[in-house]
Amino acid sequence: MSSSASATMPKRFYLATRKDRSEQAASLLEALKARGWERTFVWTAQDETTTDGYGEVALKELAGVREADVLIVLLPGGYGTHVEIGAALALGKPVILHAPDHKTLETPYPCIFHYHPGVKILVSKDLDVDVILGCLPLQGGDSTL
Repeated sequence: MSSSASATMPKRFYLATRKDRSEQAASLLEALKARGWERTFVWTAQDETTTDGYGEVALKELAGVREADVLIVLLPGGYGTHVEIGAALALGKPVILHAPDHKTLETPYPCIFHYHPGVKILVSKDLDVDVILGCLPLQGGDSTL
């Protein structure tokens, strides 16, 4: 593939976290969008008052991980966060995992998949958008971290 072709390839990401962290993720989402990154699935609009449609949402979330160039995880995550991490790793997708502290990273116990070679761990109290952006794979599908 020529370098000009790779420069025009879409840069797509999937964001995994808890719904109550959506506001904290807003600056990251804005920065990614400003740099031409596209979110593959926005799960925050899902209705949680009933389980009707959960199967369809699960399929859409996994498709979002499959279509992404990178999975970005903000811990603490929801129940599906580690499913999304597993799916990304099984698909060979790089994972950037942010935790505000080591306690959050290792609660309720250290997860072995946080330490998979395809995962880049960032531990910092504040969500540093520039650090996360610096960990993103190169445009054009290079999945090395």
